[in-house]
Amino acid sequence: MRNIRRELLIRKDETNSLIQFAKYLAEDFLSPEEAEYNIVIVRTSIKANIILMLYNAVESTLTKSLEGIHEKIKEKRLRYSDLNSQLRMILAVYYGYSMEKSANVNRAMEYALKLADFINGNVCFEISYTELAQKYPMYSGNLDTREIINVLKKYGIVYEERCSELKTIKDYRNKLAHGEDSFEEVGRNLSIPQLEEMFRKTFEYLDKMLDEIERYLSDEKYRA
Repeated sequence: MRNIRRELLIRKDETNSLIQFAKYLAEDFLSPEEAEYNIVIVRTSIKANIILMLYNAVESTLTKSLEGIHEKIKEKRLRYSDLNSQLRMILAVYYGYSMEKSANVNRAMEYALKLADFINGNVCFEISYTELAQKYPMYSGNLDTREIINVLKKYGIVYEERCSELKTIKDYRNKLAHGEDSFEEVGRNLSIPQLEEMFRKTFEYLDKMLDEIERYLSDEKYRA
């Protein structure tokens, strides 16, 4: 988890630097007539980009945390009976989806036999998060606190912290990603103080989330 925290600090510094630059541009040191470019579009587009950086920090931190959980459990060489009920369900759904999406009956039977071996204790937990997400995605580009709470519950992690700013970030991010609004349109609706508050609340939320995941791993709550 140390690597995740280091990367989160890098993302925090990058986002804060862009916010400070946006504040600098907002000081009207150059009039639109003097600039060789449309300074209004530059200002608003930078603010919209900050939204993308905040959302990417959320998604990256959650994804890397789930990858870390899977790697820790794999290291422990745990069998079906060793795992908590939530992880047993994740594996059952993973194999179920794998069978359903198989190209032919032979491939489907391979997954059925793997599931049987796992339930009977013949093999250990060995599925990485990347493998899991290919068949059973935990989320699909719509992360806010409600979705994060639901994802973590699937592993047996109780994290009920709320942060309304994450929903605002997600909504703006989706408007940009789907082309519903331009960068200029999104940025026009955002003030620097508002972005600073989003920045503060988002990284506070992610720090607390990592604290909870670290407790989950140190207390081995993935065990039955």
